[in-house]
Amino acid sequence: MEPNTMVTLAKMGAAAALGIAAMGSALGCGTAGMSAITMWKKAYAQGKSALFTLLVFVGAPISQTIYGMLLMNFILDAAKASDFTNWGGCLGAGIFGGLGMMASAWYQGKSAAVACDALGETGKGMVNYLMVLGIVETVALFVLVFSMMVLH
Repeated sequence: MEPNTMVTLAKMGAAAALGIAAMGSALGCGTAGMSAITMWKKAYAQGKSALFTLLVFVGAPISQTIYGMLLMNFILDAAKASDFTNWGGCLGAGIFGGLGMMASAWYQGKSAAVACDALGETGKGMVNYLMVLGIVETVALFVLVFSMMVLH
């Protein structure tokens, strides 16, 4: 395989790590955001103040974009260190690592949407809901670390 092709494929893995993880963050934040807006609308309709703390749930899935960026940088470093001969590992780690982070962010957003609804209705349980989001977040951290281990 030509050196330029190996470089391109390795860099594609790096771009995939960030891009796919960011898609998950967008899906997750968007899903949670829709729920938060619904709860704010209900509060305003009832003459109550809206819970600003719902933004904590809306923003939770954004961290997977950061993990995607970290994996992207690690992939680029690993590719350069191997003179781009490990292009397959770089491409695979980027695609499958990105997909794992995407799933984590998307389902964290779905969980956050339900948390918005529950907290908006009851005003209780913030810590419990955050613990659930933390568990879902842990999947992305595992994906990040294990993907890095594959390339090491």
